[in-house]
Amino acid sequence: MRKLCLFLGVAMAAVTARQEDWPTATRLERTAACPTAVLLLEPSHEDAEQAVNDFAATLTDEPATRGHVVVLAGSGPLSHPLWQALYALPRTELHFVQSDEEMAAFGAVNGLGFYLFDVWGRLKKQEDRSGEAPVELAWFGKA
Repeated sequence: MRKLCLFLGVAMAAVTARQEDWPTATRLERTAACPTAVLLLEPSHEDAEQAVNDFAATLTDEPATRGHVVVLAGSGPLSHPLWQALYALPRTELHFVQSDEEMAAFGAVNGLGFYLFDVWGRLKKQEDRSGEAPVELAWFGKA
């Protein structure tokens, strides 16, 4: 009986976990069974390649995480090293967009933005460089 109550408590917590952190305006599909990481990327940002490398490190440190990289295609060309870094990302979908609707959905205006959501869609970590002068991104690995 005790195990059944514990199981029901865990199941109820999973069902009632708040979902509002995952933006409703995004067209990206979050996989409910695993954490999701999102990188918003303007290729012209001088830290773009470093951001992709940090994103890759996060996916390595959090092996169950599924990734999305949203590239604002009209913001500059993709350099060869940046293409290579994007191509090497595991478990990640690349999305090339012409407008900044996806950036706005996550609350970013321009620059770089990193968002990590848990299995229920709750925001765990955020690193937002939208509108700031280019600076080195923080480490996104485990705290």
